[in-house]
Amino acid sequence: MTAIMINEKTKTGKNLLVMLKALSRIDDDNSIRFLDETEFLLSTKANKEALIHGVSQVKEGKKGKTIHTTELWK
Repeated sequence: MTAIMINEKTKTGKNLLVMLKALSRIDDDNSIRFLDETEFLLSTKANKEALIHGVSQVKEGKKGKTIHTTELWK
């Protein structure tokens, strides 16, 4: 799943939001689904486990693994 951030203050952003809202009214419920960040993080078992693990690390004051940007696009 891909998260897309739209700046609703721009002309393009306003147009995209209008288009997406119109598309979301399609009868086929499987076509488009809007999720807020929390719903997305809880939408799968793996996402939920990652979220809970991250929250527990913050509560315990543990630092997570550092990933360098060069490692992301190998």
